[in-house]
Amino acid sequence: MSESPEKKSAGWKIVQSICMELDAALTFAGGNYFAAGTTPELIPLRQANSDDWLKEWDIYYGDMNWFCSVLETASILAGVLEEADYSRATMTIRQTTIESAILNLEKQAALYDMQSNENLPPEDSLIDLFVRYRKYAYESIGFAHPGDPMYESRLKKEIRFCLEIFRGGRHHDPYWHWLDHFYYQVYHPWRESRRNFMVDLEKKLITVLGSAKATDRIPDLNWLPSLNPALRYPEIGRAIRSARLPLNFWLEPFGFSDTFSLLPGQVYLSFAEPGKIYESFAEYSRLLSARVQALADPTRLIILRLIRAFSMTNTDMAAYLGISRPTVSIHARILREAGLINSREEGRITRHEINSEAVKKLFHDLSVYLDLPFDPPED
Repeated sequence: MSESPEKKSAGWKIVQSICMELDAALTFAGGNYFAAGTTPELIPLRQANSDDWLKEWDIYYGDMNWFCSVLETASILAGVLEEADYSRATMTIRQTTIESAILNLEKQAALYDMQSNENLPPEDSLIDLFVRYRKYAYESIGFAHPGDPMYESRLKKEIRFCLEIFRGGRHHDPYWHWLDHFYYQVYHPWRESRRNFMVDLEKKLITVLGSAKATDRIPDLNWLPSLNPALRYPEIGRAIRSARLPLNFWLEPFGFSDTFSLLPGQVYLSFAEPGKIYESFAEYSRLLSARVQALADPTRLIILRLIRAFSMTNTDMAAYLGISRPTVSIHARILREAGLINSREEGRITRHEINSEAVKKLFHDLSVYLDLPFDPPED
């Protein structure tokens, strides 16, 4: 691919994207994303769904254990990324076929001298072009694209799922019936409850920048919270300030301050101040760290093993380890407060049992927190 000439394009605008919103909402509603259980504003998105709905969530998203962007991807391929209306956006996606998706993407990619590979089958051709298109967004501004193969494999999985909900796809009818239920019964009422938040957020941006839209000016970025990608990633900030990347301020109801989506010639940034969702994240991190620290001691690991294998008492473990009984009691208390063991008194004897499910959950929660794949490691 030849390198496209640098395009100058200053300006900004406020955009809403129902598909980007729904990606986040669906992650909170059914996924393992930890903030969903700890942030009061988000709890209704999770608690309002029936067991049957959650079972279907697992069918569609169960093997995508990340903050996935299925509907964002679908809306890019269908040409409705910046559509705020649910009916208009989803109707277009429902009517999209693999052939029309390829045509839409080819038109967008041609602006940057990218073509589809006609030697590949249609599905593979679409995936190949879309991956190159998304990577070019990073390369074009000198931003180091994630080199982890997991990024590409996740992107491919999302595209393949898009094909299953496009017209003629095997999940087309059941998925859209399922999503309609979530939108009208859960998400839309919740979003209405966040209307004042969104109005205030928009007013603040207009007050700072002077208008909701401009095509000939470079936006001031200094007012953004420090977590914002325009400040956190120098490549994005430089591209905006040098008029190489017009800025789309993503107006959303969740209160994100660190979210972005990068396309060739476009960047979408959330711009809220860090609020309860980030306070909850920090508190969750602290609690998870305390549980991890309970294991981060060789003596406590040995104690766990002794409890598991031999059901030793404090006195037995003190003798085995050559340490005092009060020291064993302190270690046991740390493990108990972390929820990793249960203890009971039998007269003057303290007996313990390992909480196997809590230990398993600790490693699961740590994997989710670090965004690690759940697949077993390769030999």
